[in-house]
Amino acid sequence: MLQNRKFVQLLISAVMALVFVNFYLKSKEQSIESGYGMVEVIAAARDIPAHMAINASFLTTKEVPQKFVEPGAFRVKIPGQGFDHVVGKVASATIPAGAQITLPNLADPTVSGTGVEPLIPHGKRGYVLRLGNLDVADLILPGNYIDVMATFSVQENGATTKATYTILQNVLVLAVGRELRKPEQDVSSRKEGSESLTLTLAVDSTEAERLALATSESQGEISVVVRAHGDNEIRPIPVVTPSRLMGVQPKK
Repeated sequence: MLQNRKFVQLLISAVMALVFVNFYLKSKEQSIESGYGMVEVIAAARDIPAHMAINASFLTTKEVPQKFVEPGAFRVKIPGQGFDHVVGKVASATIPAGAQITLPNLADPTVSGTGVEPLIPHGKRGYVLRLGNLDVADLILPGNYIDVMATFSVQENGATTKATYTILQNVLVLAVGRELRKPEQDVSSRKEGSESLTLTLAVDSTEAERLALATSESQGEISVVVRAHGDNEIRPIPVVTPSRLMGVQPKK
């Protein structure tokens, strides 16, 4: 009887050990299968240089085993979607073609961190406009839109006078800063070492030429006005002279 009891106990122990080993093997198998299950992630379609602003043409997707998904990688849960989390970011370091795009390798574009280049819209150029009027610095923020005016010396009724023209409208401001201007940089007859406001503007090539000429011809008499949010209207604006300012029509 005692021997039968010991036999049953041994049998139960063996069965329990077998169940435990089977459970362990199944768990291990599921873990391995899970680790090598394929996951779709966002990857570089080409070499992306450091500090380059990323657009959709730089991106692709690829499948990798879940075990090899890098920390911070962007997984594609819905086919064809997910690029919006990456487009517009800047590569912190060079990303080789085929490499997974990861959050630690990306940065938001800022003038201080990445420079102005990633902020410039396609087809535009970054132009630095220097203004002697520092008061407008409190009115202008990056992302605002402005109109640019220049004041020139002109002939009216046989006399030399001033005329102010609106030379550009609806111009995007990329950055706002201040600088201590050296004498050789002086464009507005201000005293040596005077401080000036700098606006980095997004303009096309023709607009850049107009700004350069206006700055030279006006001897730095450039002013700007800030537009209201959503006001993108561009319309003809008549020139203003002292006589028109006072409501006097110039003689023909």
